[in-house]
Amino acid sequence: MIDGADAPDPARRRTRPAEPTDAEVLELIGDVPRLAEVRRWTGDVLSDLADDEITDAKLVVSELVTNAYEHGQHPLHVRLRRTRNLIRVEVADLSPRVPVIGRSSVRVTRGRGLLLVDRLCRRWGAVRNAVGKTVWAVLARRSERPSAVPTD
Repeated sequence: MIDGADAPDPARRRTRPAEPTDAEVLELIGDVPRLAEVRRWTGDVLSDLADDEITDAKLVVSELVTNAYEHGQHPLHVRLRRTRNLIRVEVADLSPRVPVIGRSSVRVTRGRGLLLVDRLCRRWGAVRNAVGKTVWAVLARRSERPSAVPTD
């Protein structure tokens, strides 16, 4: 018999070592998303960026993870990749159904997640894999823009 203290907690998340492309990967384990942990991990990975960039990335990651849990089948992982000018977010799950933007209404309190992702991101989409899909979104890095207005 396995002692409960030694048994792995299915709700815990593990971070895999970064791949050669400097991607950071967070494994999603369990049936309930721990969005606070996912947002904290995102903030840690992007901690050297501007606060508004981190906030936008946390929102995009939260929305994509929430969609994967609500409309997909058991999310597998979140991957963050960063270049000098872009932040790429990827969320993989086992469902082949790709997401679509719904219609927004003042009477409905849900269903605005992809609208937010669409507005915040330069582009987003989904790729079907051999099993499941990966939903991705690309944020432009605003901190790379000049912060000062040139004077004459």
